[in-house]
Amino acid sequence: MIPLLSSIPFLVHFTLSVLAAIRLLYRKRAVNTTLAWLFLLFGLPIIGVVLYLLFGDHRLGRRRMQMGERLRSFFLRVFNIEEATVPLNAAGSPRYEGLARAIQADTGFPVLPGFGTHFFTDAGALYESMQADIDAAEDSVFLEFYILDPSGRVADVLSAVERAAKRGVECRILADDFGSKAFFRSVWPHNLERAGVHIVRSLPVNLLTSFSRRSDLRNHRKILVCDQSAAYVGSYNLADPKLFKTDRGVGQWIDMMMRVEGPVVDAITSVFLSDFLFDSVGHANIGRADLNALPIEARETTHEGTSVSMQVLPSGPEMRNPTIYEVLVAIIYSAQERLRIVSPYFIPDPAVQLALVSAAKRGVDVEVIVPERLDSRLAQFASQSAYRELLQAGVRLLRYRGGLLHTKIVLADDEIALFGTLNVDMRSFYLNLELTLVIYDSATSAKLWQETDSYLPDSQSLDLGTWEKRPEWHKLTENILRLASPIL
Repeated sequence: MIPLLSSIPFLVHFTLSVLAAIRLLYRKRAVNTTLAWLFLLFGLPIIGVVLYLLFGDHRLGRRRMQMGERLRSFFLRVFNIEEATVPLNAAGSPRYEGLARAIQADTGFPVLPGFGTHFFTDAGALYESMQADIDAAEDSVFLEFYILDPSGRVADVLSAVERAAKRGVECRILADDFGSKAFFRSVWPHNLERAGVHIVRSLPVNLLTSFSRRSDLRNHRKILVCDQSAAYVGSYNLADPKLFKTDRGVGQWIDMMMRVEGPVVDAITSVFLSDFLFDSVGHANIGRADLNALPIEARETTHEGTSVSMQVLPSGPEMRNPTIYEVLVAIIYSAQERLRIVSPYFIPDPAVQLALVSAAKRGVDVEVIVPERLDSRLAQFASQSAYRELLQAGVRLLRYRGGLLHTKIVLADDEIALFGTLNVDMRSFYLNLELTLVIYDSATSAKLWQETDSYLPDSQSLDLGTWEKRPEWHKLTENILRLASPIL
């Protein structure tokens, strides 16, 4: 018989693993994710339990989820967003009316008009436009970014924020604690706060928070709103491509950002203000006084130009349902003629991969454009594990060689587009706070098709025969990381 003393470590490990497994099963996660965690819990003594405590739960808490829903309802009333709703069939996309209703049911945001949409692909032009809007601001300037790196031309944008604060404009900056380490370690927070800018760290990373929520949940959103009248959204971080991560050997980061005006800006503002309250006050402490102190008002303005129907779709661990995941899969299955996905981190799960294979087999022209080289070798190999099945089905895989293609776009036929911060991977579906604009407009879709066409000359199309000749150790590494992708 094994002495009781020698079995105590095993009993402790087994007990902790069972308790963690019960919690995991209670969460009703995806089957592949659950199985991966069960393997770690029972296969790695103690370490598996520690990993689960640090990284296992992808939620930010039920109370925050409930408060988020109440905040969105509050902003809908304050901004009179319901009155600005446009009937979807007026945009020429009646087959997506059900999808729009589902998004509204989960997020609260209806289809809204946007005006003066303009897309930026050059960082210099983007930063100049941002500076001009910030310098013209009279009431408020809101910035929310995953990466805020104050080097190079970004310093000019921050200087504009500093000037705005000094002339009495309400300026607020929300930057992800991990992604914006360079900003928080610089002199800029002190200088901006001295000018009157309110700066908050989003999802702070420290030892104490590691025990209350998953440590690697990140705020991946990119937002600038000026005077509640003009907003910028897309994949651009506030990091100068000429200087950012130049030592990684992947080239300059290639991105796209959109500037838009009109009622849709109120919905974008709602996302920012909710995030700012959560990280500055805390979901348990938000009260009427905090809401009354917000620099917001309902605006009635007229806009020139064509109205574009679009819908704000925030997603992440603060939401009750993985709506963006459901929307992506639905759009892939809805494609009838052509489908294009541009994503730097492309690690499709079985459902997304099946949807892409099905689309290609039924005759849809499916293109996936990814960068040839990533700044993460793990993500690179995990992504490549899906290539063989996609190529066999007829999906056209193109690898961009002109830099690290960081743009995130999904285009289906000529009717609908997803534009924003979403990568096609499990992290974006479940772990990151993301912001996507669902655009129901054929002219805007045509513009995005045209913009993404510019990636093709610098892209190489993968051939199945050539791809199969890669080294065997590559194939093994890809398959190993594919198993780990549900919990990465």
